[in-house]
Amino acid sequence: MRYVKGFDTIRALAVFFVIADNYHWGPVFPEHTLPAVIKSVFIPNGLFGVNLFFVLSGFLITSILLHEKIKSEGKDRFPVIKNFFARRVLRIFPIYYLTILLCCLLGFEFVRTYIAYFLTYTSNVLQYKTNEPNPLLHTWSLAVEEQFYLIWPWLILFINKKYLKYVFIGAICIGLVSKYVELYMLHHSAYMVTSCFDSFGVGALYAYLRLDNAKCQKFEHTFKILFPLMLFIAWKANPVGGLPVMVIYSKFVESAIGLAMIMFVIHNRSAFINKFILENKALNFIGKISYGIYLYHYPLGHSYDSFIVNFAQTHPGVPAIFTSFYFSYCIKLILLITISALSYRLIEQPILRLKKKFEYAG
Repeated sequence: MRYVKGFDTIRALAVFFVIADNYHWGPVFPEHTLPAVIKSVFIPNGLFGVNLFFVLSGFLITSILLHEKIKSEGKDRFPVIKNFFARRVLRIFPIYYLTILLCCLLGFEFVRTYIAYFLTYTSNVLQYKTNEPNPLLHTWSLAVEEQFYLIWPWLILFINKKYLKYVFIGAICIGLVSKYVELYMLHHSAYMVTSCFDSFGVGALYAYLRLDNAKCQKFEHTFKILFPLMLFIAWKANPVGGLPVMVIYSKFVESAIGLAMIMFVIHNRSAFINKFILENKALNFIGKISYGIYLYHYPLGHSYDSFIVNFAQTHPGVPAIFTSFYFSYCIKLILLITISALSYRLIEQPILRLKKKFEYAG
């Protein structure tokens, strides 16, 4: 699939929602103050950001695989599988395992104790079992995505095209049911890959529909009618938002918002929006390095709080500003962007050039 700059803007927004979340970096504002109200109303939580990544991933990965499925009609499809996994490994593995190594060298005991889970991309299972805060807690979503990659290519490439829509609809249903089971029957957070299938499935279904222009237009027309209605129901149901059915519904609405953002990027014709938002150089750059930002932010924050802040607090001569939350937040943010940019330029980009050795057949 051709490169679309607007998708980098979506990635930039998604990672911003993550690092702005109270459970990640904050910032936390006093209750009932104007900043607290603005944040609660206008800035979604980190899980929405993760969900946005899942919907976009489902759309892009499925688009690629469907394109390769059509090109390889009547041919051996195992080379496509091989190239798909090789390209995913080159994109995902290097800085992921580098981060694990650094956490071990920094002496993070939790990572050392449960190293097997992190090495095998099963940290979502670990989080499901322990539910403990740790420097690599956020990697549960990366584990989910890798597990999705292990399953998805086989389904897309080897199931008859006319049955694929049932695969995508089934994935959405499995995700919603699995989420309900985990949250309300097993009383766990929804960390399993099946509980995220609805997000992947929503993006995948749209990728599939785009193969048929008439069907896609019909779907988009219907979506334009239903989407505002879905938002209206979610808004009016806010007083009973804690009910299980409404929690599951709100998660599905989040996926629908992600889909709406993808549609907007694809169909936008406004030169102003393209220039200042979708093709904004700063947002596109943040989107390009968003994987590093997401991967590094939690261990960086943990390291900064463990070493720098503790040092400042135990040495009376250190100015009080160094223990200020907002000062620390700004320093961590500058460090995070710098490290992620250097990582992308010095590590990720050189490795990504190796993708040329695993190009899909023309």
